[in-house]
Amino acid sequence: MWSNLATFLIRNRIIILIVMGLITAFMGYEALQVELSYEFPQVVPQSDPDYTYYRKFKEQFGEDGNIITIGFNGKDVFTLDVLKDWYCLAKDLENVSGVDTVVSIASLPWVEKNPELHKFVMHPFIASEPQTQLAADSIKRALLNYPFYHLLLYNEHTGATLMAIRVKQKTLISKDRADLIRNTRTLGDAFGVRHGVKMHYSGLPYIRTRFAQKIQNELNIFLGLSVLVTALILLVFFRSFYNVIFPLIIIIVILIWTLGIIVLYGYKITLLSALIPPLVVIIGIPNFIYFLNNYHQEYKRHRRKVFAITRMVGNIAQVVFLNNTTTAIGFGVLFFIDSPILKEFGTIAFTMIVLTYFMTLILMPIVFSLLPEPKTRHLHYLENPIMKKFLNGIDMLVQGNRKKVYVVAVLLMCVSLFGMTKLQDIGYILDDVPKSDRLFVDLDFFQQNFKGIMPFEITVDTKKKNGLMSLTRLNQIERLQDTLRKIPEFANPLSIVDVVKFARQAFYNGDSSKYGMLSAREQVFMLPYIKGLNTKSNIGTSMMDKNMQLARVSAKMADVGSVRLAQIVNKLKSDAQVIFGKDDVDFNITGYSFIFLKGNKYLIENLIWSLALAIGLIIVVIAILFRSARLVIIALVPNFLALLITGGIMGFFGIHLKPSTVLVFSIAFGIAIDASFHFLVRYRQDLITNDGDISKTVTISLHRTGFSVVYTSLVLFFGFGIFCFSTFGSTVALGALTAITLLCAMFTNIILIPALLISFDRVKK
Repeated sequence: MWSNLATFLIRNRIIILIVMGLITAFMGYEALQVELSYEFPQVVPQSDPDYTYYRKFKEQFGEDGNIITIGFNGKDVFTLDVLKDWYCLAKDLENVSGVDTVVSIASLPWVEKNPELHKFVMHPFIASEPQTQLAADSIKRALLNYPFYHLLLYNEHTGATLMAIRVKQKTLISKDRADLIRNTRTLGDAFGVRHGVKMHYSGLPYIRTRFAQKIQNELNIFLGLSVLVTALILLVFFRSFYNVIFPLIIIIVILIWTLGIIVLYGYKITLLSALIPPLVVIIGIPNFIYFLNNYHQEYKRHRRKVFAITRMVGNIAQVVFLNNTTTAIGFGVLFFIDSPILKEFGTIAFTMIVLTYFMTLILMPIVFSLLPEPKTRHLHYLENPIMKKFLNGIDMLVQGNRKKVYVVAVLLMCVSLFGMTKLQDIGYILDDVPKSDRLFVDLDFFQQNFKGIMPFEITVDTKKKNGLMSLTRLNQIERLQDTLRKIPEFANPLSIVDVVKFARQAFYNGDSSKYGMLSAREQVFMLPYIKGLNTKSNIGTSMMDKNMQLARVSAKMADVGSVRLAQIVNKLKSDAQVIFGKDDVDFNITGYSFIFLKGNKYLIENLIWSLALAIGLIIVVIAILFRSARLVIIALVPNFLALLITGGIMGFFGIHLKPSTVLVFSIAFGIAIDASFHFLVRYRQDLITNDGDISKTVTISLHRTGFSVVYTSLVLFFGFGIFCFSTFGSTVALGALTAITLLCAMFTNIILIPALLISFDRVKK
């Protein structure tokens, strides 16, 4: 069948090339429409109850992750020239396209009581640009007189100042956000130059935009690197221009198809999907090596080009199909995880691996038929003395020292299992960013001076209209806030309680000693004033709903990591049970930080499940192919050992379990098992011609497949190794750990499989 396919392809090569060209042109047109995603990837499924509540929260109170912060230190903002410029900067930023509001010292309100109307009137601290230092000092005293604003925009102890820019929702999810960030930085940096201070920028929109820009840069870099590395390796291995340029042409076609497929699926480029084009290059090259190596072997034997091509397809098509099947399974199982970003990644990767196989199968025979016959110098690598010596050494080892091989394997397994006991499950919001990166440095500035900027939200539903006007409920919420204040990673939380205290201070004409909770008597005559604060554009709107039933406790926190965050959440839930007791009150924790924690845990659990599913499906494929329990075990043992070694390395070097590192195992296992397939299929074929002589067959099969296994493993090692140059920690971890796993799998496969076959295989006559 396979030989007939090769003949058909060669006879109809012109028509096939025209059809492929037209499809590629269409895919190229679609690829031009590809877009970057400017949002943090959605990890938690839409159906998750906590995520559903988070969406309702945002509908009620607005987006909690739409704030960009600008800050500086080194000069007191209340120095006249600095304050005037800071005031003007806020006004300029309000005019930037996409900006909703700007909250700065200039826009903060102080409240005046109007006894006749029984309401408060709000005035900005800075009504116009200050003209004297005396006026600037007066503004500072007025601001510090209100405890409500403590550490909100100004740290009186360190002198650090920040400004908060609220981004419009429409801009937040579009590419226009990049222009907003650029314009904001231009204005902010100009302020910093004028006053000799270093400006710091952070906030989720800023971080997301910088991530998207880095993704775009790295996509271009890694595409180029992957093509360059594979070209160099092909040139070193095969010493032929033809054997480099034509595989690369096919790879470029596949890359065009990849970007086109992303658009046709309706997806955008994310941190994960940006890895797919270079991954396709890396994973696709071994297909070429298998075909090319076998073609040269057959041509060397028979010296007839077309016959060698048909033999090549007959020998390799099935093996490469199995290789691509297991690799596709490693990615494809991600489709069954109910997480949009992983589902997208798995879907695209699975599709492209399948398409890569068929494109290679179709185009390689056609390319070889169009090229001139290989010259003698093109076949010299088949007699590579270094490779022959290496394979002879492996053969001698497995033939005469199998016990030592097994002892070393068991020791490696034990050490690796011990290392895996040191693994920890932990992740950070800025996990992907090195500590030297500007994003991390700027975030650290806000964490040091304002205890962080990551949103953390709590809601308390009294289930009664005006339920928040109950002093009992207000006191309970205050106790909850006291719990938050005792946790060092939190900035000062704000709620309706603080609004009430703020109102009390304003009622007593701004006396800071009156900033406190109402008495029962005060509640009666101050209630109209407090209700007035909950009208549109007033200070209470963001702290409670219009019915005064649902309260929001809003806090900013540091990026503490998933382990510490889980401890905090558990403590708050426990304290809430004590505070609210058996009262009919709904207490919910939400906000971006909480959803991140949920997503990190969800991903790790589901990736472990997907690894188990991938292994199970691959075992089924092996069992169907070989129909031998012994060969299934022999194929699995060396690849399991490679995974254990990688897990041990992670434990010993303190590499945490997180989505990017767990993902390594299913991907690497699906690729690593290819070497097992290649050797075992060759072994079963050679066993017949050698009359069931297992030892002799192992030697022959080792030499016939060793070149391909070693070459493809090295291609994959260096190919995944290029991801170590990424600025994203998850990409570095994925690349480095996959490269290590595949290198380990090369040695375990070419050493353990031959040894296990000699020791345990039985020939059925």
